[in-house]
Amino acid sequence: MGDMSPLGRFILIAMLWGVRFAAGALAAIFALVVWQKGLSAAAAGFTQQDYALLAVLATLVIAALWFARTLAREIKSP
Repeated sequence: MGDMSPLGRFILIAMLWGVRFAAGALAAIFALVVWQKGLSAAAAGFTQQDYALLAVLATLVIAALWFARTLAREIKSP
């Protein structure tokens, strides 16, 4: 998008930072679930629902990072 307006560029940069923050927050939730269910002394272990939640969180983190990469490429394009 060589003819991108300054407002459009600003919106893409804001979206990029928002998506990066969302990916970080999802990764923190992933780490919290793993710590709570698997690494703490009083943990009962993982259940089927925990594995499903971790799979959904991992998918969302990957999708957010992929979208952030696409936004970064769009911002850098001439």
